[in-house]
Amino acid sequence: MLFRKRAWDMMREEFPSVSEDDTLAEAIRALQAAMKESPENHTVVVLRKNGSFRGVVTIWNVLKAVQTTVLKDDALKNAGESDWDQTFARACAVCTQTGLEGHMESDVAKLKPGDTLLAAMDQLLAKRRGYAVVEEGDRVIGIIYAGDVFREVARTMGEAF
Repeated sequence: MLFRKRAWDMMREEFPSVSEDDTLAEAIRALQAAMKESPENHTVVVLRKNGSFRGVVTIWNVLKAVQTTVLKDDALKNAGESDWDQTFARACAVCTQTGLEGHMESDVAKLKPGDTLLAAMDQLLAKRRGYAVVEEGDRVIGIIYAGDVFREVARTMGEAF
């Protein structure tokens, strides 16, 4: 049964996306909304103007942006305790108005709808990612998280013992 599973059986057709012209703030808003529905939704797909795949912004990319642009801000380092929160908020505002180019990943696991569960596992492990983008032609039609693959594998393993 496990080998009959295909990417289209496991993929989530509802996934957050933003345009390549959006800012990091828009990606963060999309992540927040997606995580309210499902905490596993930790990625936002970035699409070109024609709707094709451009990249992915993950919660890790957002945290890295905060680390490199906000927490290393000289004004923040020199802020006293009384104005630290205000300085932090100002640094975050500057960070989130940047474009997505420097914050997204484009070398990600990709699958076709008919790819097997084994192919999905291979891609997740080869790319060392917790997600895979499912494409048909040049369009993203879904996303699969490592948790989705694990549930399928664990269900079958559970039946074996």
